[in-house]
Amino acid sequence: MALRPSFRGVGSLLLLGTACAPADRAAPAPETAPRDQAPAALSPTELLSRASLDLRGVRPSLDELAQVEANPEAVDALIGSFLHDPRLGERVRSLFADIYLTRQDTFSVTAADYGLDDQPAFAAAIGEEPLRILSTIVEEDRPYTEIVTGDWTVVDEQLGAAWPLDYPAGETGWRIAHYTDGRPAAGILSTNGFWWRYTSNASNANRGRANAISRVLLCSDYLSREIAFERDVNLLDEAAVTEAIQSNPGCVACHVTLDPLASYLWGFYYVDAQSRSDTSRYHPERELLWQDATGTAPAYYGSPGYDLEELGRQIATDPKLPECITQQVYERLLQREVTLDDTETLTSLRETLIHAELRLRPLFSAVLQSEAYRTAPSDDPSAAPRKLLSPDQLGSVIEDLTGFHFSHLGYDMLRTDTYGLRTLAGGADGLYALRAAKEPTATATLVWARVAEGAARYVVTQDQASPLTARLFTELSLSATPEADPDGFRRQLHTLHLRVLGRRIAEDGPEIEANLSLWQALYEVEGDPAAAWAGLLSALLRDPEFLFY
Repeated sequence: MALRPSFRGVGSLLLLGTACAPADRAAPAPETAPRDQAPAALSPTELLSRASLDLRGVRPSLDELAQVEANPEAVDALIGSFLHDPRLGERVRSLFADIYLTRQDTFSVTAADYGLDDQPAFAAAIGEEPLRILSTIVEEDRPYTEIVTGDWTVVDEQLGAAWPLDYPAGETGWRIAHYTDGRPAAGILSTNGFWWRYTSNASNANRGRANAISRVLLCSDYLSREIAFERDVNLLDEAAVTEAIQSNPGCVACHVTLDPLASYLWGFYYVDAQSRSDTSRYHPERELLWQDATGTAPAYYGSPGYDLEELGRQIATDPKLPECITQQVYERLLQREVTLDDTETLTSLRETLIHAELRLRPLFSAVLQSEAYRTAPSDDPSAAPRKLLSPDQLGSVIEDLTGFHFSHLGYDMLRTDTYGLRTLAGGADGLYALRAAKEPTATATLVWARVAEGAARYVVTQDQASPLTARLFTELSLSATPEADPDGFRRQLHTLHLRVLGRRIAEDGPEIEANLSLWQALYEVEGDPAAAWAGLLSALLRDPEFLFY
């Protein structure tokens, strides 16, 4: 298993202004366990919040928090139920989006080319296709090898109408379907969604695509390798480059395995990348174009092959496949790269996966039970760091708490870039920003502020109009003042902190007075109790305790 030492420093939290503590109260310094003591474990409610955000993309409900407060041992049963929650699939897709990098806004062919009129939905569906295959494998407890051997895909009505698929006419929503153009059965390697993201031209000869396979499925990125070759090669001379690839030791070291892998992929080579008919279907008549392009026959690390389906079987039997997915799940859930200290844990997790016949839900469960996952954030590099909500998580948490969905012209503003703010919010766009931010950025703080303000105004308006179905403001009338209903104010503040931050505050804690002071200051601006509550809630939704977990 390829293990990468981590030399990253520990980032500091960027305080955005909080209603949780008095303004003159300094933030406590992070507590680091002495080296002769084991790192502190998360409290049961902290563990519940972390697992809920990772597996469902939402904060725990008040009932769930109450269960764990009453019986801390209940946390494991609740986490087990999260692994069967309907929202797990979306979280799997979001966790792996930074690995697959298929979520893009624009492609060379548009919805209009197929007579469709919903470009945002069409573009979003393309990038989702390979991720949907992965999440279906998890949700339906299929063996992970189907990621490269399955004869099925998962598409919605947009792709069903555009591509050669047996998607049922008149149906809507995401469902399993099959391509009908005779393409080989090779899981994500047979999908348009994967290869529309990873395109190639004649001079690249599918090498970039081959590296995508190696990086995504085997955790081996050719572009991250250190190479040394003679610098007198004229990179503008095609013949000289071809000669160097075949004879220069520095070039041969990579191309001896990369080029044979690339030779499997010519059936997805597009002569006209702007043509819907050319890019939509597989081309078996082009499978042998490697003979003219590179002269290198298809092979998988020395084992010869013929077509894409055979490549899928070769990858499925490679020990690096379970090793890689084990590392990826571990890294995604801990939000840090593995180190050499993780070797023993990764070996145990891989054995869990193999014992489960390569079904991924047991692997997720084992990571959630690991000491590293359950250790409280600290300076210890072996522990899970304090994790920052991704733009996806921010959107799902905000929507669950307030009902507010941040969109414009059909584009999800936290999941797109053409009209949205994904990369500005710290997300990856799959093309230029390849990794989500792990620490606050200047633009992210601005996005968080606008989202918090919009969500707070929205939920206050909704809860004021329909108090019997209120989401957050359940303890008082939004037209009341502290003088008229002091007990209601305190109950409401306790409820907000518990629901929004997952933490119960003391009856006479400093947070109460800080919140009351902020509310009063906001009330003096407009004289509107509801507006003051909206301002206070927007501060809570920008609090580091909300944004980090």
